[in-house]
Amino acid sequence: MRKPNIVFIISDQFRADALACMGMNPMNLTPNLDAMARRGVLFTQAITNQPVCAPARGCMLTGQYPAQHGVWKNAMGLKRDAVTLPGLLRDQGYTANFIGKWLLSAQTPTDRMSGPVPVANRGGFLDFWEAANALELTSHPFEGDVYDGDGKPLHFEGEYRADFLTSRAVRFLKEKRQKDRPFLLMVSYLEVHHQNDTDLFVPPKKYANKYRNPWVPQDLRPLPGTWPSHLPGYYGSVAGIDDASGHASCVHQRRRLENDTVVVFTSDHGCHFRSRNSEYKRSPHESSIHIPLIMQGPGFNRAMEVPELVSQVDLAPTLLDAVRRNGAPQHAGP
Repeated sequence: MRKPNIVFIISDQFRADALACMGMNPMNLTPNLDAMARRGVLFTQAITNQPVCAPARGCMLTGQYPAQHGVWKNAMGLKRDAVTLPGLLRDQGYTANFIGKWLLSAQTPTDRMSGPVPVANRGGFLDFWEAANALELTSHPFEGDVYDGDGKPLHFEGEYRADFLTSRAVRFLKEKRQKDRPFLLMVSYLEVHHQNDTDLFVPPKKYANKYRNPWVPQDLRPLPGTWPSHLPGYYGSVAGIDDASGHASCVHQRRRLENDTVVVFTSDHGCHFRSRNSEYKRSPHESSIHIPLIMQGPGFNRAMEVPELVSQVDLAPTLLDAVRRNGAPQHAGP
């Protein structure tokens, strides 16, 4: 039996309670992700191992804590000899493919603007590659650059950044490169993270004014912070990511990939809108560490919720186990 493909979707700075399926947010921002949760497994108590972008991503890729994988703050890179999920999957015959924000290449503050990531710094993603190390520095919500596997810029302009990355993912799925081999495709969005140089959460244009009177999470209500001005844009960005996830799911269905593909949706950390410190995260509070986690596909289509505590270090071993179990021949008896 062929081993399952894996599509791993990361949305940056996505609060767990932004998902309607978590039962707290009444604004119905995520119908596509909610449908995915109803089909698959919703982990209601998923947490980040460190509420900062790069360390959290290192945990996802290695199954190790920051003290072990070595990326304990941003602007650090994974060790070139790190044992990673894409590397282990390639050993099992997979292609390992990446689109979007990387942030795990060790670069100095002066050359982070360059964007391209050397092959040796790609953590085992050695096949299809369209990414920027610091996407927030090489792009804005409606224009910018990512870089292909040869380091050449791919420019977009006028199209929403998350939609552009989705279009690249859809192109990959339609072509289904190296069709004789299963694939890992990681799609790493910058949204719903704020745009660093403007300190704004910028949604797609169709959601720009839709959430001007938003529901306010209970943890934010008694505290000062940026949430009164930022929640409308944040919620619009959440809706935009849900649209992007739904578009990719439609392609899965049309290409008949859904029955042999594990899909993961998660985030690196949450967002407390500067209500706990001068940042949007980097604190141990619930709104900073509680993240969404949904898994769907072979072995996960159980229409269930898991209330036990799980974290990002569980992702790589869980997916490797799913590959082992679902790639093995199925027998009627022992």
